[in-house]
Amino acid sequence: MASQEAKAYDLVAKAEKKLASWLNLSGNKYDDAAELFSKAANLFKVSKNWSEAGKAFEQVAQCHIKLKSAHEAATAYQDAANCYKKVDTAHAILVYREAVLMQIDLGRFTTAAKLQKEIGELCEADGDSAGAMEAFQQAADYYQSEESTSSANQCLLKVAGFAASSADYKRAIEIYEQVAMVSLENTLLKWSVKDYLLRAGICHLATGEVGDAVRAVEKYCGMDASFAGTREGAFLQAITSAYENLDADAFTDHVREYDEISRLDPQKTTLLLEVKNSMKNQMNDLT
Repeated sequence: MASQEAKAYDLVAKAEKKLASWLNLSGNKYDDAAELFSKAANLFKVSKNWSEAGKAFEQVAQCHIKLKSAHEAATAYQDAANCYKKVDTAHAILVYREAVLMQIDLGRFTTAAKLQKEIGELCEADGDSAGAMEAFQQAADYYQSEESTSSANQCLLKVAGFAASSADYKRAIEIYEQVAMVSLENTLLKWSVKDYLLRAGICHLATGEVGDAVRAVEKYCGMDASFAGTREGAFLQAITSAYENLDADAFTDHVREYDEISRLDPQKTTLLLEVKNSMKNQMNDLT
C-alpha cells in the first residue's frame, strides 16, 4: 500500500507541475492534469487514504471547471465527497453541495436529489437534525419536480419524523397528511396510508388539542374509507376516545394491546409517551 501511496503523491506532484507550467506543448494542461489527479485519487483510494483521495478528486473537478466540462466536474466533486464522508463529514457535505449545484445547472434533478439525500443522511448521523430536515426537504422537492413520488415521500417522511421528534407537530401532521393523500392515488403506495394517518393522529394528540384530534380522526376516515376498519384506524379511534375522556388506564391498555400484535416503533412509542404525559397534565389541572 505504501508504494501505491508514494506513486499517488508522485502523480499529484506531476499534475501540479503541469498546471504551474505556462508552456503546454503536448496539449491542454488541464486535461493532462485532470488525468494525473484522477489516477492519484484512485491510488489513494486503494491505500484507503480517503482525505488525500478527496483532495485529488477536488483537483480533478477544478481542472474540469477550467475546461468548462460541467458533467465531469460534478462527477469528480461527487467522487471527492464519497471519499471525505469516510473521514470528514463536514467537508463531505460542503463538496456534496458543490456537486448538487452543478447537477441543478445541468438539469439533472434526480441526481441532485440523491446527493441531497446523502447530505441528509450525513447530517442525521452527525446529530444535526435541522441540517438533516433541510436536506431531506430539498431532496423531496427535487424528486417531486421529476415526479418521483415514492422517493419524494421517503424524504418527506424523514422530515416529518424529525419534526415530530422536535415537537413541531404541526409540520409533522401536514407532511403525514400530504404523503397520505398522494399515496391514496397510487396503487403501489396505498397500503402505507394507514400508517401515515396513524402517525398524524398521534401527533394531533401530542399537541394536547383533543378537539382537533377528534376532527382529524373523522377526516381520516373520510379520506380513506378502509381506514376505520384497519388495526391502525381502530387504535387511533380508541386512544383518541380515551384521551377525550381523560382515561389514562384505558389509554395504556389500548397501547399495550396494540403493541402486542403490531410492534410499535421507537418514534410512535416516544410520541405516545408524550400524549400520555399531556393527558396526565390535563387531569392534574382538573384536580
